Amino acid sequence: MTMTNAEKLRDLARLIRRLEPNLAGASLTILAYDQRDDIAKALVEGLGADVPVQTSSGEYANHLAVFRVGGSKYTIAQDWREVYIAEINYCPCRIPPQSHGLLVYHIDYPGVIYDVSRILADNRINISKLNVSREQKGKNALLVSITDEAITPDVIAAIEKLPQITRVFSLQ
Repeated sequence: MTMTNAEKLRDLARLIRRLEPNLAGASLTILAYDQRDDIAKALVEGLGADVPVQTSSGEYANHLAVFRVGGSKYTIAQDWREVYIAEINYCPCRIPPQSHGLLVYHIDYPGVIYDVSRILADNRINISKLNVSREQKGKNALLVSITDEAITPDVIAAIEKLPQITRVFSLQ
């Protein structure tokens, strides 16, 4: 593993730690076949806490690790371009390290993409990638927006006021 990839793994782990500040009961499962110790070390360093580490075979060849805490599950993967968060709970996504953007947890409703996009556009924030996944119609959903610009606290506050929004996090 290159130092660059180790630092990127630490960055992703730091992001997860911001999203999940209480690591009580957390666990880390390393799925990669190669460099398991290096991957585990980088992720644990990024989390800034000792968490139990185990190994297992991955469902997909590019999955490196799964981090579980509380009711949340984060899957970290790597392809020929980069390491990234590939899934949050049931929602596929692609969140590279050091990304600008946001996570919008909400109850699925028609127009959520428009509502969030409109607020971003009104604040001159350009969306470079957007992904929305849901458990099922009308149930828990996650909108992941990677943006070219940083998300300000005012933008987060405006999105939090939308109907059916349960949590909003900036990726920075």
